[in-house]
Amino acid sequence: MNQEKFWKIRSVKFNNLEWVSENSYLEAFIDSGCFNHNDFVLDVGTGTGVIAHSIAPLVKEVLGLDISKDMLDHSKWTDNKNFIRWDIRKPIFKNDTFDKITARMVFHHILEGADKAMDECFRIMKKKGKMILAEGIPPKPELKNDYMEIFKLKEERVTFLKEDLVDLMKNSGFINIKTITHVMKSFSVKNWLVNSGLPNNIQSKIFDLHINGSDTFKEAYQMKIIDDDCLIDVINLILIGEK
Repeated sequence: MNQEKFWKIRSVKFNNLEWVSENSYLEAFIDSGCFNHNDFVLDVGTGTGVIAHSIAPLVKEVLGLDISKDMLDHSKWTDNKNFIRWDIRKPIFKNDTFDKITARMVFHHILEGADKAMDECFRIMKKKGKMILAEGIPPKPELKNDYMEIFKLKEERVTFLKEDLVDLMKNSGFINIKTITHVMKSFSVKNWLVNSGLPNNIQSKIFDLHINGSDTFKEAYQMKIIDDDCLIDVINLILIGEK
């Protein structure tokens, strides 16, 4: 499936996904940015603009960037928030333009050229600016294959471990990289699947992989089966790097 069609399908129910606006994850991400009223911020892979809208009251201006017109159609424009359809891998901004750059749950969708995308973020950021990056990672490195097996049914994506993300930022020139591990507790697998845009048979296969996982898998995810849902503790890594 091409990217345009993929995001067209995803955009319809994207804002119904609980993780998108889950308070603890959103707050942890925003708090890590230490935003101030003079900041000009670029939100890479802004999607429906959840991060851009959350940051806007704290900063001078936010520019949301995304490759999908359909996702951007669900964003709202206001005084200090604007959106542009563009690919971060393609140069468009001048050097040293932004005070801060955010990218939440974006880089795993960059199947080719993630290093190029990170290089571009570094180039267009002002000296002493900050990059705030967040990605979901397997709960334990030894469960990477299980994690990949589940997501293989859902979409094409890159699976990162902590060291991969640190290296991605470091190789582009970011320094003083800090990491914050955020645990999203009792994440609803059913909500995630129902709002994924996936056919019912694929949803069922992914659900079964969860409930029939190994004891190690279930323990790592602190899995609970309640009624007809499967609840797990999801690990998200937030990284803050300086230029």
